[in-house]
Amino acid sequence: MAKINSAERLRGQIKEAYEKLLYTYQTQQEAATLKRDLSNRLSIAQIVLTAISTCGVVGILFGQAEFGAVIASLFAAVSLGINLYVRGAKLPEEAEAHARCADRLWVVLQDYISLLTDFDDIGVEEIRRRRDLIQGSQAEVYREAPRTDDKAYSRARDRLKNGHQSFEPGECDKLLPLDLRGVDDEE
Repeated sequence: MAKINSAERLRGQIKEAYEKLLYTYQTQQEAATLKRDLSNRLSIAQIVLTAISTCGVVGILFGQAEFGAVIASLFAAVSLGINLYVRGAKLPEEAEAHARCADRLWVVLQDYISLLTDFDDIGVEEIRRRRDLIQGSQAEVYREAPRTDDKAYSRARDRLKNGHQSFEPGECDKLLPLDLRGVDDEE
């Protein structure tokens, strides 16, 4: 088994960091989408429930007092519950926070791509210096990043795997632009 030199180990570390960050970026995107979708569904539910409650009141006015009162009360109570949840949840703001985080992560992803592009033209010490700067930028974004959940991660993983990628040897190369892939990985 051939021993891997320090430059190749460094390249492997940078590729892995890129891969992990790509998953984090996509997870933040999915979290934003999930929050927006839930917010939209709840808004529609509020409108529908309010309309149904109003129809119940109309039923009362036209002689269906018992039935109309029960329907109006039931849907008004559900509508109130949704209104209280929406007021406290702040879903649009949470979606925006995930989107902002993803936007900041995109810049760091591009820094990794640039480093991998320049990799063969710069020395190991310069590569380490740039890597450390990128990791510092990444840590700064992570400190302010909103938390995601398993559903967002699962959706991100599915989306990335739809491109025939997986956490197997060579996967990172499949996620990189063609010009940056390893020679052995093109087969």
